[in-house]
Amino acid sequence: MLKRLVEFLKNNYPNYNIKEYLDAKYIQLNNPQLKQIANALQSGELNTKPASNCSASHFIFHFGSTLVLLQKYTANSDAIYQAELAWETDFISVRSVRNKVKGFYFINFEFDDDYNTTLQETKKTIEGHVNNTDKNQEIINKIMPVLKGFMSAISD
Repeated sequence: MLKRLVEFLKNNYPNYNIKEYLDAKYIQLNNPQLKQIANALQSGELNTKPASNCSASHFIFHFGSTLVLLQKYTANSDAIYQAELAWETDFISVRSVRNKVKGFYFINFEFDDDYNTTLQETKKTIEGHVNNTDKNQEIINKIMPVLKGFMSAISD
């Protein structure tokens, strides 16, 4: 999936710094691994740790059809990580309802030590698509428990 994303970025956002993705550590979890993290959180076997305790500073977290590029802030900031979610999805062409094209939908956000998120503006938008802030926040809210669990599991 990362290969498809890089190709998509090259074709649709040629001025984008693709090295941000290529230089990041790539971590992919399958469904049993995700379930194991969820169960460990639920049972109390895994305790949530502050985001700043996570030693990973530049990584891609991949699960399902979602990639999240995470970069730890180095400057003094309330936010600990900046993130870009890339969700692979089918787009229906404007010209024809029958013409579906694979592509990516992007949501930029940052989060603090307690994993409280703040949406950020993205320059990677779909032509003709109106950005729905509430829907974007809903998507981020769905992925944050998984991300929080994973980051807590690999924290110092």
